[in-house]
Amino acid sequence: MRGLLSKRALILALSFITAASAGSPAKDKDNHNGVEGEPQEINFSLIQLPENHRRYTLAISDTDERNLSGSFSVDQLQILRAIMIEAEKFAMTAEAVGAKQPITTRFMDKQERAFIVDVQKDANQTRLFFTLKTEIGRLTWEAGRINRNTRREDGFFFSLLTRLEQALPKQPGQSPK
Repeated sequence: MRGLLSKRALILALSFITAASAGSPAKDKDNHNGVEGEPQEINFSLIQLPENHRRYTLAISDTDERNLSGSFSVDQLQILRAIMIEAEKFAMTAEAVGAKQPITTRFMDKQERAFIVDVQKDANQTRLFFTLKTEIGRLTWEAGRINRNTRREDGFFFSLLTRLEQALPKQPGQSPK
């Protein structure tokens, strides 16, 4: 397996990027303009392909009728799971919290460019943005929020991570969450 030599080596937390506005993490044309309030309702499905049990279809859609899907191998989804686990761990900490402007940290794999998780932190809140890139396009969604004081989590990010942990085979040496 090409990518899972070491989770830490695979995952690249790019330099801290101070977002120019409090809303979007990386000025991505796919992002919403950062209007505060409740995150948009986002649905996803992760379905194992019947003709090839080592491939899954991941489809994500939102209430603005933006949707994207792609077919991914188990190895690719294990990389996604590793990225999400590291981003969630970081999201829960007070490390790299913006005092006046939110600070955004990007989690991605150097070789697997299909998945990006941006973690944006300010005062007591963390926002998670998930970017999916497939052969038919690229979209970014606000995927979740964490209140670090209460450890309250909201958003599809956490449901997707749970689904990946249930669906994928465990890695050697990986302990249950």
